[in-house]
Amino acid sequence: MTFPRTAAAAAVLTLGLSVAPLTSAAADTPATDAPCATQQAQLDKAQAKLESLTAKLAAKKEAVAEAKAEVKASDTAKEKRSAKAALATAKEKKERVQKAKKFQLKRVEHAQERLDKCMAAQPAS
Repeated sequence: MTFPRTAAAAAVLTLGLSVAPLTSAAADTPATDAPCATQQAQLDKAQAKLESLTAKLAAKKEAVAEAKAEVKASDTAKEKRSAKAALATAKEKKERVQKAKKFQLKRVEHAQERLDKCMAAQPAS
């Protein structure tokens, strides 16, 4: 290939790569046919995350219960120290998930309020 052809090919390729993200971004935006679709999607996402955190919290509570049982079952001082450290770690993780769940509950409440406000603003049909 000669230099002019190479330069032209590079220009076309560069132009194509710079335009492609713009067209795909426009195609990725969902059509909001229903009123308040964005608010409903936010609420659904927040509720899904809340369900996930609820399941995680149940698992963390089980881990704390198991760690407590290990502390009771430990015989030597070394085992007891190790079990108590594991219990402290399990409690810390459980508290972290509890806080996350508390904040997620607030997010769900706010998302529900936004959806209710949007639905109230829509004309009755």
